Amino acid sequence: MNNVPIGRWSGRLAAAIAAIALVAGFTAAPATAASPDPVYIALGDSYAAGTGGGLYTAQPDKIPSDSPCLQTAASYPAVRNATLNLGCFGATTEDVSGIATLYASELAAATVVTVTVGGNDIDTGQVAFACTASGSSPACQTALYNSLVVKLRALPGKIKAMLQTVKSKAPNARVVLTGYPRLFTVSAGLTAEQTQAARSMNSAADLLNATIAFSALVNRAGYVSVTDKFAGHGIGSTSPWIVGPTGLCSLAINCSASPYDAFHPTATGYRDGYAAALGARVP
Repeated sequence: MNNVPIGRWSGRLAAAIAAIALVAGFTAAPATAASPDPVYIALGDSYAAGTGGGLYTAQPDKIPSDSPCLQTAASYPAVRNATLNLGCFGATTEDVSGIATLYASELAAATVVTVTVGGNDIDTGQVAFACTASGSSPACQTALYNSLVVKLRALPGKIKAMLQTVKSKAPNARVVLTGYPRLFTVSAGLTAEQTQAARSMNSAADLLNATIAFSALVNRAGYVSVTDKFAGHGIGSTSPWIVGPTGLCSLAINCSASPYDAFHPTATGYRDGYAAALGARVP
């Protein structure tokens, strides 16, 4: 083994690396160079729009007014200082693809894109209203079957197609999908019928989230769960972060005069649930 002094060896190594860099055409970046400011754009359904979080705000300029987005200033993209929030009430994976195409020029500059979508593709709203009325009713059982047995099977393919579109419009962005919260916290405040319905809908939310998480994995996108953040804060809890329907909400806590807000997060839910769960995933 050659006995070369460490100082002389490290000097030779530095010289060799410098020579390789020159031959390869590399140049060192200035020590003071700053990273470009992040550009965060949100896509998705009413959960991205912030529906349920308070007063509705202005419609995104390119989206027709006959398709109201029902965005609020409490939305998790607003809490995380998104450059642009394109979440819209009722949006499906196909709608997200259409909006992404409509805003292709803006997405081209995006560095982070979040997407909350999938619930409308499998009719979770219909399940919520049908099963809250009566968890053992034929209407509830039919809604659950249609959602979980029929429509959930098609969701991975729909998410794949949507992600292909989003990634093509935002080629430099990190794309992150989010899940949905369980709507209910089973407690003594619920009747036996409501408890049955709550457990069915919470299980349905788990299946939907598992499908979204799997789809994110196989399509090389990120995934953020909000289940743990909302634990203990569903409808039926003493501190609900979900807007309750008539008869299952508390005044000044989680009731709303808007018929669109039920089964959506409150402002607290968006801030302490979604925005907190995203953590370092977005700026």
